[in-house]
Amino acid sequence: MGTPIIREPGDAPEAPVSRTPPTRQRTESVSTTATAGGGRSSTRSSLVFVTTALETIASSKDARRNKKLGDAAQKALSAIKSDGDPARINPEVLFEPLQLASEAHTVQVVTTALDCIGKLISYSYFSSPAEPQPESPEQPPLIERAIDTICDCFQSEATPVEVQLQIVKSLLAAILNDKIVVHGAGLLKAVRLTYNIFLLSKSSANQQVAQGALTQMVGTVFERVKSRLAIKEQRINLSKTSLGKESDETAEGETSLDGIDVSTVNGDAAPSDTASTAPSDMPVEKHDGPKITLQSFENRKSFDDAKINDNAPTLVTRVKAHRKTSAKTASTSDVSTPVDQNGHTLDEDEEDEIYIKDAYLVFRAMCRLSTKSVPVEHALDVKSQSMRSKLLSLHIIHTILYNHNSVFVSPYSTIKSSTHDEPTSFVQAIKQYLCLSLSRNGASNVPRVFEVSLEIFWLMIKNLRVLLKKEVEVFLKEIYIAILDKRAAPAWQKQAILEVFNRLAADGRALVEVYLNYDCDRSALDNIFERMVEHLSRIATVPISVTQVQYQAFLEHQMKSNSSLSDWQHRGTIPPSLATAAIGLNQDMDQGFPAELSMKQESLEALVEILRSLVNWSNNGPGAERLSMREPESRNSMEDIRSSMETRETSGTSPIPPTTGGTDSPGTATPIPEDDPGQLEREKRRKTAMTNAVRQFNFKPKRGVKVLIKEGFIKSDSPQDIAVFLLGNDQINKASLGEFLGEGDENNVKIMHAFIDSMDFRQTRFVDALRRFLQSFRLPGEAQKIDRLMEKFAARYITGNPKAFANAETAYVLAYSVVMLNTDQHSPNIKNKRMTPEDFIKNNRGINDGADLPDDYLRGIFDEIAHNEIVLNTERENAANLGMIQPVANTGLAASIGQALSGRDLKREASAQASEEIASKTELLYKTLLRSQRRSKAEVSRFIPATSSKHVGPMFQVTWMPFLTALSGAAQDTQNLETVRLCMEGLRLAIRVACEFDLEDPRQAFVAALGRFTNLYNLSEMKAKNVEALKVLIEVAHMEGNGLKQSWRDILTCISQLDRFQLISTGVDEGAIPDVFKAGQQLARTNTSSSAGRKSLNVPNRVRPRSSSGMYQSDIAEESRSADIIRGVDRIFTNTANLSGEAILHFVRALTQVSWQEIQSSGQSQSPRTYSLQKLVEVCGYNMTRVRFEWTQIWAILGSHFNQVGCHTNTTIVFFALDSLRQLSMRFMEIEELPGFKFQKDFLKPFEHVIGNSSVVPVKDMVLRCLIQMIQARGEMIRSGWRTMFGVFTVAAREPHEAIVNMAYDNVTHIYNTRFGVVISQGAFADLIVCFTQFAKNMRFQKKSLQAIETLKSSVPKMLRTPECPLSAKVEAKKEPAQMGEGEKQPSQQTQEEQFWFPVLFAFHDVLMTGEDLEVRSRAQRYLFETLINYGGDFPRDFWDTLWRQLLYPIFMVLRSKSEMSKVVNHEELSVWLSTTMIEALRNMISLFTHFYDSLEYMLDRFLDLLTLCICQENDTLARIGSNCLQQLILQNVTKFEPEHWYKIVGAFVELFNRTEATALFSAVTTSSLGLASASNGNKTPKTPTAADPQFSSELQLNESSTPIVKEPSESIPEDQDTTGLGINGLQPTHSRTSTVTSDISATSSRQASPLPKSAAVAELEDYSNPEGGNSSIQQTPVPVSAARRRLFNQIITKCVLQLLMIETVHELFSNDAVYAQIPSDELLRLMGLLKKSYHFAKRFNNDRDLRTRLWREGFMKQPPNLLKQESGAASVYVSILLRMYHDPSPKRAASRDDTEQALVPLCADIVASYVELDEETQQRNIVTWRPVVVDVLEGYTGFPPPEFERHVGIFAPLIVALLGREMGPELQRAVQGLLARMFEVKMGVDCTAYVGMSSALGSVGATPTSPRGSLGGRRWSRGR
Repeated sequence: MGTPIIREPGDAPEAPVSRTPPTRQRTESVSTTATAGGGRSSTRSSLVFVTTALETIASSKDARRNKKLGDAAQKALSAIKSDGDPARINPEVLFEPLQLASEAHTVQVVTTALDCIGKLISYSYFSSPAEPQPESPEQPPLIERAIDTICDCFQSEATPVEVQLQIVKSLLAAILNDKIVVHGAGLLKAVRLTYNIFLLSKSSANQQVAQGALTQMVGTVFERVKSRLAIKEQRINLSKTSLGKESDETAEGETSLDGIDVSTVNGDAAPSDTASTAPSDMPVEKHDGPKITLQSFENRKSFDDAKINDNAPTLVTRVKAHRKTSAKTASTSDVSTPVDQNGHTLDEDEEDEIYIKDAYLVFRAMCRLSTKSVPVEHALDVKSQSMRSKLLSLHIIHTILYNHNSVFVSPYSTIKSSTHDEPTSFVQAIKQYLCLSLSRNGASNVPRVFEVSLEIFWLMIKNLRVLLKKEVEVFLKEIYIAILDKRAAPAWQKQAILEVFNRLAADGRALVEVYLNYDCDRSALDNIFERMVEHLSRIATVPISVTQVQYQAFLEHQMKSNSSLSDWQHRGTIPPSLATAAIGLNQDMDQGFPAELSMKQESLEALVEILRSLVNWSNNGPGAERLSMREPESRNSMEDIRSSMETRETSGTSPIPPTTGGTDSPGTATPIPEDDPGQLEREKRRKTAMTNAVRQFNFKPKRGVKVLIKEGFIKSDSPQDIAVFLLGNDQINKASLGEFLGEGDENNVKIMHAFIDSMDFRQTRFVDALRRFLQSFRLPGEAQKIDRLMEKFAARYITGNPKAFANAETAYVLAYSVVMLNTDQHSPNIKNKRMTPEDFIKNNRGINDGADLPDDYLRGIFDEIAHNEIVLNTERENAANLGMIQPVANTGLAASIGQALSGRDLKREASAQASEEIASKTELLYKTLLRSQRRSKAEVSRFIPATSSKHVGPMFQVTWMPFLTALSGAAQDTQNLETVRLCMEGLRLAIRVACEFDLEDPRQAFVAALGRFTNLYNLSEMKAKNVEALKVLIEVAHMEGNGLKQSWRDILTCISQLDRFQLISTGVDEGAIPDVFKAGQQLARTNTSSSAGRKSLNVPNRVRPRSSSGMYQSDIAEESRSADIIRGVDRIFTNTANLSGEAILHFVRALTQVSWQEIQSSGQSQSPRTYSLQKLVEVCGYNMTRVRFEWTQIWAILGSHFNQVGCHTNTTIVFFALDSLRQLSMRFMEIEELPGFKFQKDFLKPFEHVIGNSSVVPVKDMVLRCLIQMIQARGEMIRSGWRTMFGVFTVAAREPHEAIVNMAYDNVTHIYNTRFGVVISQGAFADLIVCFTQFAKNMRFQKKSLQAIETLKSSVPKMLRTPECPLSAKVEAKKEPAQMGEGEKQPSQQTQEEQFWFPVLFAFHDVLMTGEDLEVRSRAQRYLFETLINYGGDFPRDFWDTLWRQLLYPIFMVLRSKSEMSKVVNHEELSVWLSTTMIEALRNMISLFTHFYDSLEYMLDRFLDLLTLCICQENDTLARIGSNCLQQLILQNVTKFEPEHWYKIVGAFVELFNRTEATALFSAVTTSSLGLASASNGNKTPKTPTAADPQFSSELQLNESSTPIVKEPSESIPEDQDTTGLGINGLQPTHSRTSTVTSDISATSSRQASPLPKSAAVAELEDYSNPEGGNSSIQQTPVPVSAARRRLFNQIITKCVLQLLMIETVHELFSNDAVYAQIPSDELLRLMGLLKKSYHFAKRFNNDRDLRTRLWREGFMKQPPNLLKQESGAASVYVSILLRMYHDPSPKRAASRDDTEQALVPLCADIVASYVELDEETQQRNIVTWRPVVVDVLEGYTGFPPPEFERHVGIFAPLIVALLGREMGPELQRAVQGLLARMFEVKMGVDCTAYVGMSSALGSVGATPTSPRGSLGGRRWSRGR
């Protein structure tokens, strides 16, 4: 049986060695250079051991037996003796006997020969080649033959122990020799043989020596590479420097590193400028192809090494001295040239390649050895050769990675592939083997294998994550996180993984980079960082029940494990001995405690370590300032950065320069900062959006598809795009996908077809195709859906495999049949007999287009389905994760183990099966990764390096909930103080991160959790761990003050509860101290809305019943009162002075909230809790030095709190608060306030609020006394505070309590008398006046009111005398201005008048308008107008405007506004006010205008508007007063008016006539009773009014023009009430208003007081019995009228009356000679036009008998209405004024005579003609009314000048003739006579004036009856009509 020499898989047979020297190069190593000049002098003195060895060999039995050996030995000895110079001895002569001796059978001879060969190699004796022998031209180099000789000595495990040992020693000497470096096959032979000796030797000592030698050999190979790389880097940098000096441009244009294309360092082409814009570092494969799985790592070829074989020629490099330098003179400084064993000179880079290739071969060999499968019988025996081989290879891989990291990460470490000469980075070359090794062993269920594999993976994460981005991700997700997911995974595996996670947690940079490259990368398989934290949190929160004994055992184990850390893991020293004697079986040792406990602790430590690393990274890590390397504004695209980076790389710099900070290994080195936090945050948000959208699809597929399209994750809504997405996304739930694809909607069917069409089933077995098809989704349960899916699958399968079946129908039926078979064979629900192969064949008879499918084919399908269920991989994985052992096929490791062992260990089988599955999946994933990389070589995903500390915030934001769950849960469950402290540290660190990055939800949650854990709400259960939490809480408050924000409330609540605990522990009764938490719970129950607004510290619902005093633990109470805690609490408050401006606001707000909570919990207690209120005062004291800007904001919070507390019902609390406020105020007043500031005003405001809102007299009294004390103590320092103080006294002035009012009045009066100047200078004069005004309006104490109004009056002269008042300078111009400097006054934006005059005048106005005492009100009005008249001469125009707008006009606003009316308490008060105050004010207004005409003339139109408003009121008295005032205004100023003033006056009359024209008369009968008012004004129909609804109003538009509408409330009027007029705004009118609309009797009786002419006393509405002309005297019964209708009628009547008043006013005004003389003619004519319009309006109404009759019938009046008086009155005034104008000889009247004539004559003719038409029988009253007007007309025409008279004779002559036929009174008769006489005179020249009036005289003497002719004539005219 041959010796079992272990070879690597794929080793080729050794090929003949070529003699041609390869073109390789190297630089001399340090050791070679140092010994370059030594020549052979050292050998001479060392040849003693050769002689001894040869002599031993020559004298041995073997030499005697073997003649060749003896001769060779003697020959060598002779050569030594004859030739003293060893340099001249042919090495072949010495080597031959040694080689022959090694073949001897005697152990001693063999060991002697081997020892001698080893020493000769050490002395570089075999470095020179032998002389060429003609007979053997192909002989290998001597050194290779020497190594072969050594190796040939080992035959098998039977080789003697001594020989084995000597072989190892000699090989080690050969490999370690630095003078002659062995490469290639020789090196590999030495390594392999040493490895075999380790495996096959039966001596444990030799095994251990071989293991050590092997480790040393491999280490030496890599150490040499490191040295070469360091020299190469220096050489390149030197050449770069020299190149840069020669030409910068050339350097910039370089694209390679001495022939190495840097862009392909990783074996792939560098991306173009248009590549992905993601931030990047080293190229890492971007997986755009199929999903990367663990199986991808199997057969992965990232580097083509087909020609790099283990049997490559053995190359020997040595140093050859310079020819010109003799051996004797050579020194270490000589220039030496590297040569190979044949003396050929090597190029430096090529020699570097040789060294790197050595390292590559050794590493590859170790990886291949580690992936060898373990025979079944050795699987569980760690002492077996297979297991030891695997372990040793893995350990050597670990040692290489640990100690020689720079070889892997250096950019100069490159190797050329077999296919092209382009260099490939070392990592790129070896990663296919490394990843395959890890994928095969990473999930091993052998603890030692798993452990070392995990350590290798840790080194990949730590040092190679930049270069192996995707590979690290695959291992993490598919192996290590997957193991943590599996419930059945062994605890030791999970424990080991947790330890690695703990190490990762300690590396801040690595953590951040994991987050950036996986959690923020949308192409990543998972959110690795997030998943890691979640797993740690889950394990840390697993509930475990342990006994005290178990826990003690765990603590002891922890101490031991901490002290016994293995060196190979943590220091990279020699691996542990794997000799059979040293290695032991892995026994499951019972540690005495559950493994979960250790895992829980490990997870907890890892979580805290993560937080610690995040805090350190945010504090010490590179800050955001590093990102300033590129300006954000100029960063147009990532391409610019990438192109600049490539330029730098290709010009010769390292693509992975060393990091600038920290002690991180070169593996984490990064190029330029590319981790833009904003960009990555957007990427993360996009990834989260994708996850959410997919989650929505899994819940509601159709809605999810819409979201995915809307968010842009699916390109469009085309079925193809949707199908591509659904097929390629692993996050999609397979069951939801199946349901979605099976839907019958047209769109769903299209998507399903596109989905299946994207699958390729060509050349695929039917079952395999079906299996792959059903892996893409879960088959739905509904038959119709399954049918649709199978039908399309069959069609697709036949498309790819047209010859498989007769048609698609066959595939369809068979597919359906296979699905049913799968269910039948594997469903646990089927209890009956399952289907047999025969049944299956029978079911599928004739399905192939009538023919049968072959039975063997169907039987093969049956067997495959029966033994291998078609099941979703995801479901299988979930079942495995949950620990369910599923039946598997009898292939694979688990089944083999089961068969090999006599008894089955199901748990171990499950573990082995899981390991096998993980390994398979990993390999598949790795293969896929490789394929995708090869397909898309140009697309690489760059590694994002971490440079910014800003990433910590987003990292914590996505993981804070698992942290919170783990830390709070673990702290709650344990009693171990160390664990509690660990959890508390975690909470503290979490709060630190949340505060630093302003993460509100995490901050509030963690602080609340910490607060809850203090257990201060349940003192009886407080323990030592709760005290620990309290200490941390205090530390957090001290350290994180600036970032706590709203969380201060939770902390301060705990501080308040701590104070309560301290009081209780000192002996105070617990019941006497209110509990804030209890109050908070009650508040939360009663006011859920407010508590929902913030996340406060809520007590858990499981709070136990309140403990009685004394139930707490004494030691805990003592600890709570310890000096440290007390000092810590005090420090919280004293350190508020150091808080930022924003933080102090949050602190104060929180403290006020806790204070209010304390107060609320105190209720009416006599000893309430005021701890926080006291602290508020203290905090104010600590922060006194803050700037005013900050204090203003602070006081906005404090003031509001004092307002709240000051109004509490518990007076004890209120008194305490007021006293605290007084103390604070006194302190604030010590600080001088500069002019223009108002801080004193603000901090005294709470006093004003309290006195205004408190109903308790003692509280009000205390407020006043506090202020009085402040005035007495700090009066000189008060500045803006005066204003608030007067505000307080103003509130007191309204009080009904005499003592309060008197105290306040006395103090205000004292201030007025003693500090009046200071008050003025501080801008508080107005507040003082307001205060006195309020005293004046207090109706309860009239004496004080009168005193106050008198003080107000006296304040004017006092103000003008006070030097501080600027107005005093105007009064006393000769005196100096104010004594007080301007700098000390409060600046103001108001004018002097607004500052000083306005407050006083407004005070009078306020009392006048709102005072309730008539005497006070009268005085106020009198003083107001007296002040205006006395001092108004100096007021500027703007100030008059202000007075008009704010003081004068508002007096009369009650006439215009309903809202003002509603303020009146009752109508009686309003009537009194109108009849006294308002009327007097109106007269005073006219006097004021007249007095200051020059100043106020520009306000004329305002006064006219005011008078118009008064005249249009429904109150008759007010209207007449208004009319009278209008006349007075005009009469008193008539000589001052200019034409523009007359224009305004006449305009006012136009307005008055328009607004009083009763146009509604013509529409009153045509609208419905309720809709009339709204129809006439365009408003909505009002509700039906009632007598109890005084606010009901109907609006009426007074004429057709856009006249303003007066809105007036009114009340219902009973039908039988004679008073039909309306009062103002609903008040009853005076009785005289009804006169114009009633009968003759009522009119006569009610008009006695009217100032109208006598003729106006006759009723103007004609009364006649029968409008239809009948003789009946019986009046019609009145029609019932609704209240709204009556209101409308009353409004119409009111307008008629007001129109008459206007005509009367015009008559009275323009009868006045002064007025007539001043008004311009054109304005007078415009005014006459109004009369003419009024006349025509009344005439039109009077002539419409039908309308009047209908109005009467509808109840408008009790008699038919007419407008006779308006018609005649308007005509009379019109005629009289125009005649006067016409006859006026003045020039201005003469100029307008033609216009006057044109206006006059037509109307005069119309009047006479209308008069002639009156019926003498029925219209007698009308005749009597009109006769005087006709007389005026005739007499006026008679007086016309001759030309004008003669011109109009033709108009008047027929009218005179008509008059002659009627009855005429004496006056009319005389007028007619006079006119006729004038006509005769003008036309005929006859003078008849002497006869005019004679008949009248005669008639008066004898009362002659009317002549028959006259009567006849009258009758005749009547008949003629």
